Amino acid sequence: MATSTERKIRALAAVKSPACVGIDLAGVEHRETGVALLRDGRLELLTSAWTDEEILRLAALAGRRGTVAVNAPLTRPMGRCCLDDDCPCRQDPGTRSRQLERELARMRVPTLATALIKVLARRGERIAAALRRSGREPLEVYPFATLKLLGLPWRGKRTPEGRRAIHQGLRPLVPGLRRPGASEHQLDAVVCALTAHLHRKRLTRTVGLAEEGLMVIPDIEIFALEYERDPSGRGLRAVWKRRRRRRE
Repeated sequence: MATSTERKIRALAAVKSPACVGIDLAGVEHRETGVALLRDGRLELLTSAWTDEEILRLAALAGRRGTVAVNAPLTRPMGRCCLDDDCPCRQDPGTRSRQLERELARMRVPTLATALIKVLARRGERIAAALRRSGREPLEVYPFATLKLLGLPWRGKRTPEGRRAIHQGLRPLVPGLRRPGASEHQLDAVVCALTAHLHRKRLTRTVGLAEEGLMVIPDIEIFALEYERDPSGRGLRAVWKRRRRRRE
């Protein structure tokens, strides 16, 4: 008998309008990968996957005109043919990380160099290649960067208290999010999908080099995140307001 999640996936597969799918990718198949789907900014699916086949099936729910955002390195540092430590393509310093990681560090958004998370990076590159073969160009995103730039809670996601704080912070931004018991990977997947949603609203920018790899992050220079009372009377909802450009 099909589970409720499976029935929901089948129903979503029949919807033709584009969606944003966020994937918090695990480095190996026996660890949880979080997957979230937003349509018009509203959460319609929050689940977990394990194998590449499961992940790609869920990514396809974005539709042909949808957006898939992945929390994992999707490219290698410039000049690297692989990520093996004993390969001549490794020349330190400078070939462990990508430009995007160095730019994030200057923004005080720390992240690990690609070559230090090679297991995840190899899977990310494999998933990205499979998505491109299916006609979808994935976005590389970083949930920690999105949370920090938006001024949302980000600490302690490995603790129940920390996850509840992140969940509470996300609720006004993601209608339909009512999963206080969501895992850290599922919450990161929600943030990935939210970043994709902002990208579709043209409220993001990129860091990195086009010839090496780009990451999409919120562009807080062009919008302000404000809150207003939700018409339902149940708390607040987020309002994305574009900043007025100053005249020269």
